[in-house]
Amino acid sequence: MKKRLAAAGVALAFVLTSLVGPGRAAAVDLSLPSLWQAYQGYFTMGTFGAWSSPQALYHYRSNALPNELKLDSQIGTSSTNSLSRQAYVAAVASIDADPTLDDQQKAAAIEQANEAIVLQPTTLPFQAEGILQAIEAYNAANNLPDDQKKVVRAHVLAWHGGQQPNWFFCNGFVYNAASPDWASPATMLKRLDNYIHLMMNKYARYSDIIVSWDVVNEAVDDYTGQIRNADDPQVSQWGRIFRRPDLDSDPDARLFAESVWVRQAFESARRWSNAAGVHWKLYYNDFQDSNKLYEPKMSQTIKMLKPIHDAGNIDGYGMQGRLAWAYPSMAQLKQQIDLGLTVADEISISESDIRSDYEPNPDYDPTQPTRRVTAADAADPAHQWPTFGSCSWNLVSQANGNTFDVCNSPVRRIPAWGTGANNTLANSPDIMKKQADFAADWMDLLLSYQGRIKYYDWDGTSDAATFNRTTGGHLWSGLPGNPEKYSFFAVLGAPARAHLRDAIQRADAIDPSPYTMESWQRVLDARAAAAALVDVRIYTIDGVNAVTGATAALTDAIDRLERDTTPPVVSYTGNAGTYTVDQTVSIQCGASDPDGFGIAATTCADISGAAYSFGLGAHGYSASATEVSGNVGTGSTTFTVTVTFTSLDNLVRRFSTDPEVTAGLGDKLAAAAGSSNPRARDNQLEAFINQVDASTGKALTTDQAAVLIPLAQALE
Repeated sequence: MKKRLAAAGVALAFVLTSLVGPGRAAAVDLSLPSLWQAYQGYFTMGTFGAWSSPQALYHYRSNALPNELKLDSQIGTSSTNSLSRQAYVAAVASIDADPTLDDQQKAAAIEQANEAIVLQPTTLPFQAEGILQAIEAYNAANNLPDDQKKVVRAHVLAWHGGQQPNWFFCNGFVYNAASPDWASPATMLKRLDNYIHLMMNKYARYSDIIVSWDVVNEAVDDYTGQIRNADDPQVSQWGRIFRRPDLDSDPDARLFAESVWVRQAFESARRWSNAAGVHWKLYYNDFQDSNKLYEPKMSQTIKMLKPIHDAGNIDGYGMQGRLAWAYPSMAQLKQQIDLGLTVADEISISESDIRSDYEPNPDYDPTQPTRRVTAADAADPAHQWPTFGSCSWNLVSQANGNTFDVCNSPVRRIPAWGTGANNTLANSPDIMKKQADFAADWMDLLLSYQGRIKYYDWDGTSDAATFNRTTGGHLWSGLPGNPEKYSFFAVLGAPARAHLRDAIQRADAIDPSPYTMESWQRVLDARAAAAALVDVRIYTIDGVNAVTGATAALTDAIDRLERDTTPPVVSYTGNAGTYTVDQTVSIQCGASDPDGFGIAATTCADISGAAYSFGLGAHGYSASATEVSGNVGTGSTTFTVTVTFTSLDNLVRRFSTDPEVTAGLGDKLAAAAGSSNPRARDNQLEAFINQVDASTGKALTTDQAAVLIPLAQALE
């Protein structure tokens, strides 16, 4: 967009050679975190304006010179006596005086002179080279490494409007308003190529700080989707030269034919930048105003750029980012980014603001076209802003000329705002929250395009020092001292929230099983605290700090996860140690993981059964367990089975089904137990065994007999 901002004093760059520690400057609180450092690793935060203000030096890394690289600043503004005109006049005089040339040769030589361009010197402190040299000196004085040095996005080789002198488009480099002699399309294509050749050669020496070039700016009309021309409010001299009314019935053919100069500009920029050995990123740059529909301009722009992309002559799609909290939607912005990436490898936001003065237009009719206001609208003042709708012919020149100039806009200026700046509303909590919420969502969207968004340049330094200076569109207020608005903290907080989301995703991807339950619980607690802040709106530095603190806490908890090295415990319970044959063994085996996430596998099994079934003597058992983390633990137990006369008698009573047999066997065991003579005892036991044999299959089963006989023998 056209702008004339005062050039920044270069001396300030050398004064502010160190910006560390807390402090207060006129337009920025230097104790707050730096915007560009907050976004480092995502995209470069910069400004479209003065590079050497305290705000720019502290908060921005990139800069686009708003006017100094435009055509008028490079070739001069005199309509009759530019350096190009002087060179042309001298060349024509020499050609005419050359007797060796015939008329045809003279005509060819004069046409060649008509295509040649002479650039003027630009080394004064307020001119392009003076500023670029000051930036280089600042980088050198501060020993800035490549990832911290100040860089420049060069703006712009070809666009429209008053900063494209009319004489540049006339034969002989002279403009007569009463009867302009416009150059032919062929002449202008060659003249454009020559101009870009000179520019690439001239600025190649600054390739250490220039990172990209806006080759063409704002070529497409806001309403028709065709190339701007002499009939548009923002007159394009290029469109005047290349206008093809014979193709009005074929819009696509017209767009292609009239945009030939755009293709030439990119072809020349690619050829001559490569020849100069600089290989700059080449951008097309344009805006989608926040009070106009995005179509057909957006789709037509992509259509215009497609052959340039296919030829390999464009790298970047520049979105100026003239936005408002009321319009456009995030879905529209995402669509624009996605379309831009079909014709370019990267996106940059080149001169952005977020207007606070708009609200949704209650009278917007989506079935009717959006159109520019005309003088005819003045005849119906009742249907103009603020009574109705969004436009006003009487006010079209106010508020930067782009607030009341659209009829049937999706938005209108808030009636209470008035026609100029309104710091009261711009700094009211409600309006600041709306702007900040939009800014946060916008930054979130851009951050989601990992590696595809390269630069974001804010226009100006505050609500009072920006192109849309009556709209409350900046991060810094227009109030005295330019305090930070809610939107500043929302923008500052966006990468902090991105880091927070990354930390949450990192936590979610962790397999907790190798770690101790205690250390994993710390992660869970920190993650819950972080998740609670993900969708919380940020309006203050406390909000930013809360997010960064939660991220740090979660990261710390993850980094301090402790490996679970404690093996599981395998234990046996209920073991009496010694059992007589008439008793029951009931030992439980259990595996536990006291410091981890549980048992994955175990051989642990309970030990139970009649004691006699285990056999006499000592018995040992062991088991192992593997916990989820992989640690292995083992456990063991032993017990002994013994036989006594009483325990054997108890088994007989349990087994025998014949009372007489039971009594007989019991008597023999009692006699054996009471014998003082071993021989007498053994005789009684032999008698016991004989009776068991005799009772087998009758009072006793074979299996029972097989149990009783060895036990009796063990008592001998």
